[in-house]
Amino acid sequence: MKSIQLILLLMLGLASLVAIAQSVKPSQKLRRADCFFGVHFDLHASEDITDAGKTLTPEMVDTFLTKVRPDFIQIDCKGHPGISSYPTQAGYHVKGFQKDPLRLFREVTAKNNVALFMHYSGVWDAKAVHEHPDWAVVKANGEKSKEKTSFFSPYLDQILIPQMKELSDYGVDGAWIDGDCWAVEPEYGAESVKRFTKETGIVEIPKKAGDKNYPEWMEYNRQLFRDRLKKYIDGIHQYNPAFQITSNWSYSSMMPEPVNTNVDYLSGDVTPQNGVYRSAFEARCLAPQGKPWDLMAWGFSWNGAKMPLNVKSAVQLEQEAAQIMAMGGGVQFYFQQNRDLSLRPWLATMLSEIGTFCRARQQYVHKAKAIPQIAILYPTAFYQKNTKAPFSGSSAMVQGTMNMVLDGQHPVEILMEHHLRGKMQQYPLIIIPECNYLEPSFKEELDNYVKEGGNLLVIGLETAKLFDNELGIKSLETIENIPSFIESAGNLGGIGSSTVKADFLPGVKTISNFYNSSDFRDKGNSVSASVNQYGKGRVTGVYFNAGSTYLDFKSHVLRDFINSRIDELFQNPMVQVTGSHLVHVAVNQIKGKMLVNLMNVAGEHTNPKAIGFNEIPVLKDLTIHISTPEKPSRIILQPEGRALDIDFQNGISKVIIPELAIYSILEVIQ
Repeated sequence: MKSIQLILLLMLGLASLVAIAQSVKPSQKLRRADCFFGVHFDLHASEDITDAGKTLTPEMVDTFLTKVRPDFIQIDCKGHPGISSYPTQAGYHVKGFQKDPLRLFREVTAKNNVALFMHYSGVWDAKAVHEHPDWAVVKANGEKSKEKTSFFSPYLDQILIPQMKELSDYGVDGAWIDGDCWAVEPEYGAESVKRFTKETGIVEIPKKAGDKNYPEWMEYNRQLFRDRLKKYIDGIHQYNPAFQITSNWSYSSMMPEPVNTNVDYLSGDVTPQNGVYRSAFEARCLAPQGKPWDLMAWGFSWNGAKMPLNVKSAVQLEQEAAQIMAMGGGVQFYFQQNRDLSLRPWLATMLSEIGTFCRARQQYVHKAKAIPQIAILYPTAFYQKNTKAPFSGSSAMVQGTMNMVLDGQHPVEILMEHHLRGKMQQYPLIIIPECNYLEPSFKEELDNYVKEGGNLLVIGLETAKLFDNELGIKSLETIENIPSFIESAGNLGGIGSSTVKADFLPGVKTISNFYNSSDFRDKGNSVSASVNQYGKGRVTGVYFNAGSTYLDFKSHVLRDFINSRIDELFQNPMVQVTGSHLVHVAVNQIKGKMLVNLMNVAGEHTNPKAIGFNEIPVLKDLTIHISTPEKPSRIILQPEGRALDIDFQNGISKVIIPELAIYSILEVIQ
């Protein structure tokens, strides 16, 4: 009895310590580069608000910060309508204030040592173009935009930069510029056209994708944005070097290129639907860019008013956060402010729960770096040649390919050309997703990588044509609109893609064929996958658009088909998981220590009709094989703090995880 009482007292004492730790004010305010957990509020204020600040009180903000303990918060400043929710002297604000919301937020966050950032819409500013129609982007048909500002207008000098300076004078720590790269529209104004012709010599201006010189027109508009981005970032840094600023989605999947401006950090807001897979994708696009980064999970489901707005559960948001944290990033969670800029007090309870979940894993994940295993190329040159708008081209083939690889329990990175150049030999396997163009110098480096012993998996109809020599293809003919099936692990599945009729050189090994129907007796003559020895390495070809197909029509057959090709090329992975296909894996290191991230991706997040759920099945009895040079002294399941029994044989450490609820990490201690 006494021992039971002692245990209860210890548990109560531990609970008290946790509660005290959560209520202790941070000792100092963090810079964004060191922030891990934040909350984003915005309103996209409209001009007709007459009572800004009415029910917003210092006690409300103080209670929220004390309970949630974020490293930073972002609040509304100026949304896409172009109306500021504080009494700006540099722009346009709401009609009436009962108090200055920004002043209040700054005073209370400063008292709590919490960094304060502002949500501010950049290119997209409907009020500015309404008041100054000559500031608007001119569209291809000659019409002026009612929302987007022109690169050739004085918008930066007269509104954006002055407001950033004004925010700095309030003591604000930085700004998160929304509606920026992804909102850019091609600029067809007279000054823009004149400059384009002068720079390129092209007189006939292309109007739509497919027109002659359209890729050059898109690149010209991208450069206009880069110049604009540099101007306002340098402008505010010159005024206040400590002001921390980013442009939402710059240098991400939407702007897949090297960081060439002095942004202080990278960030983006993940689409509210299917946030688990989307977070996994966007995190892998930002992680290699060499800047501090975080991603924002929407706290509610929304699809352009096509569905009821529904607040997500803590379980949903923790699943999304797991994908971000597993790649080393910070996390933030987005909820709306009320029209008078006040907060919704009930959110503090859920965000406190989510914060506890994230904080428990922080020391094992934040700023972690991936250990090279499998790389999927993000083909920037292809993206830029084929995009219909400057920064909103499709990356479906990369997303779908990543989904297949992750669903096969393989750790994977997404790397752009500038990440892979000079570093290919670090990766045992490189996957080339669907694309029809690679820069010749990059293609040559890939060839040399394979000749020296690397492994290449080439996926897609057009991609195969780029690698016909490496794949040993004699001839290749696309076959359209014929139902085709593939086989894997004794199952047949339809693929929803065109196929090919291929003829190969001697020595090429056929791995599998297409089937003409869902009948094993109906095997066709067309090859669905082949492998060829090329120098010291190997190249496998998959002759249909598997990545974009999987994104639209996920199936276990397609998943297993692709992962069988991976297993053939990548025979000594660092980590293998058996027991469930509902586990995603990321293998990282922090200070030389290996950490194996295991994420439970069960649940209805892939179902577009399921706008909310609060339960996912616990995965049980997972077996993890980890390649280690010698038997580790310990392998600890974190944050549970549970040391696991290690079965070590022939350089492989095997452990069994009894349960995986949402997200756990294996800390490997040598």
